[in-house]
Amino acid sequence: MDMGQIIGDSFKYPVSNWKRLLILGVIVLITQILMEIIIGYGRVSGLLYFLLIPALIAAFLTMGYQLRTIAKSIIGENEPPEFNDWTKMFLDGLRVFIMSIAYGIIPTIVLIVGFIMLLTGSYGIGVIILIVSALLFIILGIISVMALSNMAYYNEIGAAFKFGEIKERIESIGWLEYIVMLILLAILYIILLVVASVVTIIPYAGLVLASLIIYPFIYLFLYRAIGLIFKETLEDEGESIQNEIKDLPETEETNLD
Repeated sequence: MDMGQIIGDSFKYPVSNWKRLLILGVIVLITQILMEIIIGYGRVSGLLYFLLIPALIAAFLTMGYQLRTIAKSIIGENEPPEFNDWTKMFLDGLRVFIMSIAYGIIPTIVLIVGFIMLLTGSYGIGVIILIVSALLFIILGIISVMALSNMAYYNEIGAAFKFGEIKERIESIGWLEYIVMLILLAILYIILLVVASVVTIIPYAGLVLASLIIYPFIYLFLYRAIGLIFKETLEDEGESIQNEIKDLPETEETNLD
């Protein structure tokens, strides 16, 4: 599957099951509304900060569903995954969050050191450190996309740090082709985010529309594409694709579909 096919498939994917798209939208809308209340009225009453708890739960559920989307795309399913096993979906979201922190902590520390150097008057060294920080963000960002898919594939957080295997998977695609794929996805992602931002300018209805449809569409598009890119690294593994991903929820328990 070339990049054009991956993008075409990923654009059709979110609307292949409108019900699941809208369920994801409800979760996103809950997160957005709660954060709007906290940011807008948190100073009025400190008790409103307790709304961070349900907001974080909804955010972790969204991240967990994104990981599930990657996993299901890898094994060849052509619709957004079911909403079931909510506890596992929440824990998967927590794993995604931890992985993101782990990949971002080193360049963030370097970035802070760079700003400290600037504030203390060491401009030359500070600028160099900031450039190093930017390079680290870019390099680790490129690697983290494949790492996230590897975590979804093996269904374990440790797989996100199998750097040798991750490197081999990227090399099986080709570093240049892989980076070009990510750049194209990033451009499309930014365009879709701009569209969502414009829609949210509409009072009240804009936030609801963007949260219910546009943001879920963006998430499903992006993570479908990421899953399909990873799937390209499995061409030589044949039927083992079906056997590698373990413990994905298959039951109908607490199923909203």
